[in-house]
Formats: sequence, C-alpha cells, structure tokens
Amino acid sequence: MTMISQIPVICTPGKRTLKNFLATAMQPVGTVLYVYGGGWNFENTGASKEACSIGVPGSWIRFFQKQGTDYTYKEYNPAHNQNAYGYAGADCTGYAGWAIYNTLETVSGKAGYVIFSTEMAYTLAKGRKLGTWTQKISSCRDFKPGDLFSMNGHVWICLGLCTDQSMVILHSSPTDSRTGHPGGGVQLSALSDDPTCQAMELAQHYMSHYCPTWKERYEAVWKSYRKYTTFTGKRAGRFSWYLDERGLLDQEYYRDKDAEAILQDLFEKGGSSL
Repeated sequence: MTMISQIPVICTPGKRTLKNFLATAMQPVGTVLYVYGGGWNFENTGASKEACSIGVPGSWIRFFQKQGTDYTYKEYNPAHNQNAYGYAGADCTGYAGWAIYNTLETVSGKAGYVIFSTEMAYTLAKGRKLGTWTQKISSCRDFKPGDLFSMNGHVWICLGLCTDQSMVILHSSPTDSRTGHPGGGVQLSALSDDPTCQAMELAQHYMSHYCPTWKERYEAVWKSYRKYTTFTGKRAGRFSWYLDERGLLDQEYYRDKDAEAILQDLFEKGGSSL
C-alpha cells in the first residue's frame, strides 16, 4: 500500500526508512491548517484518532478546502471549545506524531506518538527508544535529515541542510496569511540566521510550485536559527533516529544528502522532475 498526496511524493505506511519518514512528512504539506490542539484527543492526554490514522485524514483536508486567507487559528481553538475543532487540522505535535505513526505503523487505531512538544524529542529517545537525544547543539552542522527538535512550545523536523548551512524544516506553524491573519499549517520553512539563505529559496520554490492553493494564501517563511534552537528545561533538545532495526534504516543514504538533493529525490521519484 502506498500513499500519494496532492504533491508528487509517494510514501509507504510502515516502511521504516529515513527516506520514507521524510516522504511521509511531506504528505500534508500545503493542505493541512494549523489548529491549536489538532491531533490531540478530547482528554488532551495523547493522540486523536486522526493522528493515528493511515493517510492524511479527510477531515484535515476538507477543513483546509473550506477556509481562505481570512482563516485565523485563534477562532478555532479546541482548548476553548471543548476540543470542538480537534479533528480539523494539526498543531506541531499532532503533525509530527501523525508522520511518525504513518512511518512506523500499517493500520489505523494503534497507540499514537503525539507528545507534548517540549518533551517529544526526549520521549522518542528515552521512552520509545527509537533514537538518541541531546541538548548539546553548537550549530546547524549538528542536525541531520529526519532529526526532530523540541523547543519550548514547538517541535519541528529537519529535512536537510544546504551548502550555506541553512536548513529546510517541516512543521505545522501558525504563520500569517497574505491578508495578515494568523493561520498557517503544515509547510516547508527555512531556518537560518540569514533570511536570504539557500533554504529559503528551496522552501519558496517547492511551496509555490507544488502547493498552488497554499501559495494563494501564504508566503514561504524564514525562521531564525538562533530562536528556533534556544530552549530551557531538562527535556527539550534534539532527537536523532537510530539508523538500524531499532529506528529507521537508511538504505538511500539520506543522512549524507543535502536538502536540495533530498527534495529532488523525493519529488522526482514521486513522478515529477524539476
């Protein structure tokens, strides 16, 4: 069984490889909105049924299609509406948990991987024993494709580094629309101390070429490396997958590829070439 999203990237549920994890994480890009608490269950103790479903939930896509540039995530806050909109989209943890679930599992309805953002990296390593965790981070060079980073109140996935040491990341983030409304959702973004970096060029290219509806509503965004790797507390930090049977295999050597090569491979093998 394979999944094909609206962007030309193919993934296979339960195929435990680094390439498949990143291909899976690409599936909701540009078609799922940020909803605070989206992906969490009613009790706010773990994953919702949507975050434990194989394939991008139809409710996520339908909600995206009904909205426009005036969508404001603060108006759809399940924390203030008894989780009335938890089905509608994904916050950062709901998205990351969904991507992990669809990489490690083959059927819907099992226990999920939605964990509080600041603790997700630590828990995946120490609790789930899927990889390593560290708070020793000195530069972008410390990040590898597929790493997850838990900062205070947010979690994001490293897709890969560029030659200028900027980084392309995957995350669900409440970025402003073209009309200034805080909406956003699952997207490729650039992480660097320089907003004119190579990662920004890649994020702009892929979000504009392959996510036309998203392009109508949102610009690709740059995030400050300094701010996005600053944290406090004992459980924030970086998670890296074990590259063996305990975590994910890396048969395609993605760990050694840069962001541009990874994106080209994902999209070309998915039926489209740049």
